[in-house]
Amino acid sequence: MSTLPRSSPTLQWLLFTRMGMVALAVSLALTVFFVLHYMLDTPRLRELTLEAELKAVVDALAKRQDPAQWWQYRQYPESYALRVFDHRTADRRRMVTQVNAALLPPVDAERDPTGESDLREGFVALPGPDDRLGEDRWLLTEHVDVGNNSYWIQVGMLGDPDWRWRRVMLEEMRDHVLLPILFIIPPLTLALALSTRRALRPLTLVAAGADALSAALASGRPLAPLPESGLPGEIRSVVAAMNTMLGQLEALFLAQKQFTSDAAHELRTPLAVLRLQASQLAAGPLRDAIAAELDGLANLVNQLLRFAQAEDVMARERHLVDVGAVARAVCEDLAGAAAVRRIALAFDAPPHGVELLGHAALIDIAVRNLLDNAIRHTPAGGTVAVTVNAAGDVAVDDDGPGVPDEQKELIFARFYRADRQRSGSGIGLALVRRIARLHGGDATVEDRPGGGARFLLRLSAAPHGSASATVPATA
Repeated sequence: MSTLPRSSPTLQWLLFTRMGMVALAVSLALTVFFVLHYMLDTPRLRELTLEAELKAVVDALAKRQDPAQWWQYRQYPESYALRVFDHRTADRRRMVTQVNAALLPPVDAERDPTGESDLREGFVALPGPDDRLGEDRWLLTEHVDVGNNSYWIQVGMLGDPDWRWRRVMLEEMRDHVLLPILFIIPPLTLALALSTRRALRPLTLVAAGADALSAALASGRPLAPLPESGLPGEIRSVVAAMNTMLGQLEALFLAQKQFTSDAAHELRTPLAVLRLQASQLAAGPLRDAIAAELDGLANLVNQLLRFAQAEDVMARERHLVDVGAVARAVCEDLAGAAAVRRIALAFDAPPHGVELLGHAALIDIAVRNLLDNAIRHTPAGGTVAVTVNAAGDVAVDDDGPGVPDEQKELIFARFYRADRQRSGSGIGLALVRRIARLHGGDATVEDRPGGGARFLLRLSAAPHGSASATVPATA
């Protein structure tokens, strides 16, 4: 049964990712909107810039510094201007500092003849050289108290060649975009993520049930229905339909196993009779051919019976099995067959043994089928090597013709035979793979370095040193 790769993202992760991307897109959109809003509103941008300049001037006066010496006033005398009055009384004032006065409107530096201040607080646009508005020329006037002193401060600008607006823009973005985004969007995204996770919990339960179903199908355990309680109506309908199909599938599996087992048992008796009658024929090629065909048919019946019984055997009980010991016993049993064909048989396994939870008889069948297959396909004078590694994998290498890439998966299908002229039932390798999967592993074939084929029987091994015991299989 095919399953999604473990690296596939879950629906929950996809939704979280999408929400994060939407939150990022919203943040970027707000930033762009904010920047465009200020860039297209020149008066507001100039006002904010002059307010920042005036605040810096106030800070400098509080520290008894002369802001008229700042870089921008000396570098851009035609663009930035500053004037500061010490406002003592309503009709008396003293110039504290002034730079680039040509950009500022004229005022009496010492005295207001009207007796009232001719300075007005606020932000205004100043006329250009032709006394008409429209030139990018601005003035900000403020009356501020610094310690025990009272000042009138005027800052003006014509354009902004030093790009003083950049710092203002960054501060405005920090206060009106970044901070709201940090305090609103992450908590909102987290709340949506938690709500989505809770809403997807039924799907998570169904997915967990599907994984358990896949494991049960691979290991031969009964197919348990998926949980239906606590599911929304739409999902419950789908799960109910799946459970109905699972029930029918389980019934079909049982009927198939029962049919295979019954057919194999029913064929055994007539096969035995036929073999007895064939043995009474006169010696010769005809009797040998009939006996060979009957032996192949008997082997097929035995393999079918084992295939049908494998799941039931694993379902009844499992033992701690030493894979190395089982493989060694199979090699000893088939050493005579290898010698008759003049094939060298090699065996290697860890000295401490490798134990796994499974069934010794089934592992014996799997290793025996692989070894018998390797002996039959290895030419005289060749070598077959059986290796058991510390992970519990069994590798069978042969010097045969190998397996073409397009057949490496097909040969594990039931009744598939690449060469119809060769002997074999077409069920042996399918049984090997089924036994491997019943033990939590798999069976594959690859090219052997130097030529030939390497069949790998991968089994799920238990830690070395476990005590031998009989463990009932879980349903």
